[in-house]
Amino acid sequence: MLTSTRSLAAVALCAIALAGCGSGDTVPPGSAAASVEVVGQGAVMKQSPTSDIELCIGAMLTSYPPQCGGPKLLGEFSWDDVESEQASGVRWTNQWYYAVGYYDAEADTFTLTRPLSSEPPEGYVERQVEEPEFPQLCDDPYEGGDPDFSDDLVAQELLQQELESLDGYIGSWVSDGHNEFNVLVTGDPEAVRAELREIWPGGLCVEQRDGATYRDIASAQDALSDHFQELGITGTGGGPGELNVEVIIADPVTVERIHEIVSDWLRPEQVRVTGVFRPLSS
Repeated sequence: MLTSTRSLAAVALCAIALAGCGSGDTVPPGSAAASVEVVGQGAVMKQSPTSDIELCIGAMLTSYPPQCGGPKLLGEFSWDDVESEQASGVRWTNQWYYAVGYYDAEADTFTLTRPLSSEPPEGYVERQVEEPEFPQLCDDPYEGGDPDFSDDLVAQELLQQELESLDGYIGSWVSDGHNEFNVLVTGDPEAVRAELREIWPGGLCVEQRDGATYRDIASAQDALSDHFQELGITGTGGGPGELNVEVIIADPVTVERIHEIVSDWLRPEQVRVTGVFRPLSS
């Protein structure tokens, strides 16, 4: 689940099989973040005719007009250079643009060093994210069940409740887009499978893995919720066995502080920290 620092929305994040701090996200040690030229993507928003122009980062509410927030946008900017809409006194861009410039956390400003662009700046390497895989984990998911079982939302709800109450539950997914559930646990998979078969006759595979549990991830997210403003966290998302944390600037101090806060539940390799703004030279 993604939780915005500005309480804008809750958005599901896909689980990605990565850990640690995203390559190229970190501002160099010993440098002030405001002195490093960075690049990121955002929409531009002016909440009212008299308000500042903002570079929206993080989540955006899909109301009309939409709602979002971010640092005050400084530097050379013209609405004539972007595609925008207006409604109820609000003006915003109807697409996200690459912004290159300097972010000042203390002043909450982003100063452009070049015009916004729909294309990434020359030499900038996009973050490489592996597409998540959700395979079927066993040869016969209907063993001990009912191959003719039709989808039952009530049964699915009971299964989900049971999963979240299991000791050692890491995560789960549906591999056929319908009712073949694949479950990861830290304990005995056969014992868990037998327990779940009492309430779920549909497709079911259970596999043992070593990893952070669902409860560990939830506890770490709760611990971070008190530090969103302090650390510039724009969202957190839990995937099977890992926690994804997005921050405005992933400087070494911020990354270290995040690991410290979640250390009671997660090891550093079970946490991925990515920055909204990344050094232009990455």
